[in-house]
Amino acid sequence: MKKNKLLVQLILGFIGAFLIVNWFFSEKQKFDELALGTETVTYTARNFKNENIHISKIDRFEESSFIGSYQKAINKNSILFLGNSQTHSINQMKQGQVNYIRLLSDSDINNKLNVVCHSMPNAGLQEFYLSYMYWKDKIKIKTLVIPLFFDDLREDGIRDVFFPNLIKNRFLIKDSLSYIGNKVNVNLKSYWSSNTKENKSADELENKDISALKETVQEDVENKINIFLQKNCKSWSYRENVRGDFFVWIYQLRNTVLGIKASTVRKMIPQRYKDNMEALDLILSDCKKNNIKVLLYIPPIRSDVPIPYDRKAYNFFKKQVEKKCVNEKNIFFYCDLDTIIPGKYWGYKESTNLLEKREVDYMHFQFEGHKILADSLHNQLKFIQ
Repeated sequence: MKKNKLLVQLILGFIGAFLIVNWFFSEKQKFDELALGTETVTYTARNFKNENIHISKIDRFEESSFIGSYQKAINKNSILFLGNSQTHSINQMKQGQVNYIRLLSDSDINNKLNVVCHSMPNAGLQEFYLSYMYWKDKIKIKTLVIPLFFDDLREDGIRDVFFPNLIKNRFLIKDSLSYIGNKVNVNLKSYWSSNTKENKSADELENKDISALKETVQEDVENKINIFLQKNCKSWSYRENVRGDFFVWIYQLRNTVLGIKASTVRKMIPQRYKDNMEALDLILSDCKKNNIKVLLYIPPIRSDVPIPYDRKAYNFFKKQVEKKCVNEKNIFFYCDLDTIIPGKYWGYKESTNLLEKREVDYMHFQFEGHKILADSLHNQLKFIQ
């Protein structure tokens, strides 16, 4: 009797879980874009010929499409923009609106230089360093434009999801003698083994033959179960959504307990700050060696409300960057962009805790904001060319 009761409970539990997963988690989600909120739309720029000039991930598809956009003008120098979600998003986007990368591509800047961009959500300067070191051997970079997001100096290391081609091809930075160069290479190597397993197709796993002998019985059984479920159970593909939503809830719960929200002042993490600034030094040093002009700028932040930065630390950071550009022929610093976009051109985002419905968005602005930023960068870029 007890066994029958237990069996009924298991069956009901399975059916309940199955219905919950299919009802609540079947919609495909991009967890790396959750910070954008529902008011903000991802937009990666294409030029007037509808060629891809802007990517957010270096994978096989995006890279081939991206490189194809300048193959017809292979002898033409490029201006490479790096960025984060501010670059590839538009708040309250309407039909026909574009970001500042497309606006600059449509300007006279593009007469002499191919405008191309690589942006990643929450990108730290270590990831900018890796991006630059990769692209400099792929395209002829004449000018490099880097927004210096103070908040992103809290980021650390390299995320494999935005560099799958580099990991697949086992790309390493040649300058591995520097601390940051070696650190980035160690990060990349740490993804090699997991990437090899994840890139195996179901057919490859099913026909492993001799390679299966090298695996444990548990791994072999798990692979076969995984293959069976992938082929016969659509709900199995939703497990990433379940896992992602669970971690988002944990993140919101943690913020609720600690009283953290979008307006909370972010304290800098000393070692991460130091590592990111060293990554910037390596970029500037390499650009100087290769006669590449660099435009550094402090990006816009919503300033009609108190900003979530420690003012003293923020001002110190800006002065530190300014010192790096003093007496440098090809390195320019544009410090006055953080307050150029009026509050009316910003928006709101979903709450980062469980108590509020929405919060002020300090990062993503509307099309009018992209126009203002494009005009400001255009004037500066015309000046330094």
